[in-house]
Amino acid sequence: MPLFQFRGGKDKIKKLLEEGKFEEVLEKAKSDKKTLNHIIELLDDKNPGIVGDALLILTSVYKENPNINIDEKLVKKVLSFILHTNQYIKENAMTFAMAIAENMGEQFKEIFREEISRLLREGGKQEIAFALLLIQKLKLSEFRGDVEKLVSVEDKVILPFEGLKWVKVGDIAKNVLDHL
Repeated sequence: MPLFQFRGGKDKIKKLLEEGKFEEVLEKAKSDKKTLNHIIELLDDKNPGIVGDALLILTSVYKENPNINIDEKLVKKVLSFILHTNQYIKENAMTFAMAIAENMGEQFKEIFREEISRLLREGGKQEIAFALLLIQKLKLSEFRGDVEKLVSVEDKVILPFEGLKWVKVGDIAKNVLDHL
């Protein structure tokens, strides 16, 4: 009989993800609040693959059921990953953050506003382009001056959203201005 037969829930979920049983974890998360909480805990894992998977699962569950408990702490945590160096984490964080902005943007508007400011200051072209999308989604007209400065940027970006592959930052900025 193994000495540590009973694993904690978070460890069990992590093991399933490491074994490639993504769909199994996703199905459990859809129906079990404890599993969902364990996945949220995995956002603190040291393995970037596990963190990226956790973000992807959270996004999938949230898109299917936007009534899951999203709190300020989780929103801040997800937004903190947008400047992450690991592309898998960054893109999954962008996708989850956009889903939250679409459904609960008003509730977390101040947190998004702070993150947009940080992305515009510290981010590279991909993060700045994402900040532009958030500005548009949340209709944050106070950023109009920042957006106008980006209209002439010719650098192209790839964002994890439909129709935003190899798009000029300036074109995104022009589109945002049209919607502010």
